[in-house]
Amino acid sequence: MSSLDEAIGLVSRWKADRQKNRATVIALLEGLVKECQVATKIWQTYASAPGAPGDERSIVSWVGPDRAKQLHEVSLRARDLVQAICRAAGPKVERFADMDESIIEMAYRQLKPGESGVEAANTAISRMQDRVSHIGGLIERVRSGKPEKESAGKKAGKKPTGKKASRKKAVKKKAAPKKK
Repeated sequence: MSSLDEAIGLVSRWKADRQKNRATVIALLEGLVKECQVATKIWQTYASAPGAPGDERSIVSWVGPDRAKQLHEVSLRARDLVQAICRAAGPKVERFADMDESIIEMAYRQLKPGESGVEAANTAISRMQDRVSHIGGLIERVRSGKPEKESAGKKAGKKPTGKKASRKKAVKKKAAPKKK
């Protein structure tokens, strides 16, 4: 979700004249919340009536291939929404959108030693609820138009480094009067 967070960081700094663009991003984020809620319901249907235990290593064998396929389809739709949000934010973020892992908890992972499919489903439900909450916070940031608070380094007046800083130092040295 780092590219999504970065995209919202950029969107929240947009000027007030971009309200139409903000509304588009908010609509995309709300669609993402809906997809996360669909995935949560899929996990909850399994957790409420788990059926026979599956293989000790595979979640798919516990939740079933139909639910796993549904989660995969939800994940693809969610990925498209994340990419659209990043595209709206600009090329700085868009190029990294595909590198994040899926926002949707998938059934295509191995169980941890001693973990049951029901425990994995409950973990997935919890994570999905956390993500819905996080995305809700991103929606509020876009609505308010307030960027995230600056890091401590920026607040403390951290000096710039690199070529620009070197040039500034060189210019200051040249401009200083010579002592006799």
